[in-house]
Amino acid sequence: MYYIVGDIHGEFGKLKRVMGKVLPGLTGDDTIIFLGDYIDRGPDSYRVVEFIVSLANDHTVVPLMGNHEVMLMEVLAGTLPPEHYYYNGGKSTIKSYKESLGQFYIPESHKKILFSKQYYYQTDTFIAVHAGLNPDQGDPESNEPFDLVWIREQFFKRNLRWPKTIIFGHTPTFFIHRQKGEPYFDDKRNIIGLDTGAAYNGPITVMRFSDRRIYQSN
Repeated sequence: MYYIVGDIHGEFGKLKRVMGKVLPGLTGDDTIIFLGDYIDRGPDSYRVVEFIVSLANDHTVVPLMGNHEVMLMEVLAGTLPPEHYYYNGGKSTIKSYKESLGQFYIPESHKKILFSKQYYYQTDTFIAVHAGLNPDQGDPESNEPFDLVWIREQFFKRNLRWPKTIIFGHTPTFFIHRQKGEPYFDDKRNIIGLDTGAAYNGPITVMRFSDRRIYQSN
């Protein structure tokens, strides 16, 4: 089975609650896929990443890159002005790491999660990706990393049925179907949105694939 985790945004308490529902049912054959955006906005980014590091010691974990991880990576590389990152909630991440480590730096174990450089995960039946795919490019291999972590309406509003189920985060589902805290299932397009707005008082959502069982932090 695959367990696919939507956007977290530093909400460690919610992550711990939802994974407390998921972990008792896991077997050695299961894979946990995180759709990115582990950090920023919420108060406990350090503890979120530390939890995922610990989880990866005992389970198969696939940490995909989200746009917030890309922004932090670019700030550290000097290619993005810090102000742009701060505007998107980065100050809370810096504060969280300073409080936990005494100063701001990213441990090597955390870099493996945050900066995995893995932008999608593909099987015979589904593609997991942070933001979606550019319909004009098609296969994820043909997509630019920018689209994989930033695309929105161009992906989920396109009148197109994907041959494989696309499971994505990034855009809070409330902005797509106006149902707060609920995942987005679009069988017409064969896409599923799992960002249920943890950064905006919503839950963290985990979906088991292929039976689509939903687990939530609330």
